[in-house]
Amino acid sequence: MSDYVYDSGALIAIDSRRDDAAVRRHLNRLTARDHIMVPAPVAAQVIRNPRRQARLMFTLRGCEIIPFGEDEAVPVGQLLSSSGTADVVDGLVALTAASWRATVITSDPDDITRLLNLLAAPLPVLKP
Repeated sequence: MSDYVYDSGALIAIDSRRDDAAVRRHLNRLTARDHIMVPAPVAAQVIRNPRRQARLMFTLRGCEIIPFGEDEAVPVGQLLSSSGTADVVDGLVALTAASWRATVITSDPDDITRLLNLLAAPLPVLKP
């Protein structure tokens, strides 16, 4: 069993009707009983019309939604300050991955890798 963190690019790929490979990889993770996490702001970025996003809503049912609360606000802010970036969601994805030692599934591997390196957490970062 492995741990994964999805960012919005991963969810968009799964939700896309053109990317069956991303869906297959997600289903393989579920079959392997992998632990898949989605930070709540990531879900909020991609949910637009749940009635028309059946793939996305199905995907999220198999994931643990990670809250973004006051305990994460300071570490995310400090990470963004030290990286010189401003994307709170990327910061939360990196922080979640580092705390779980999880593989990140992202369409933006460069930014996430940079943040993970600042956290001294050289973890796998894969495209959807």
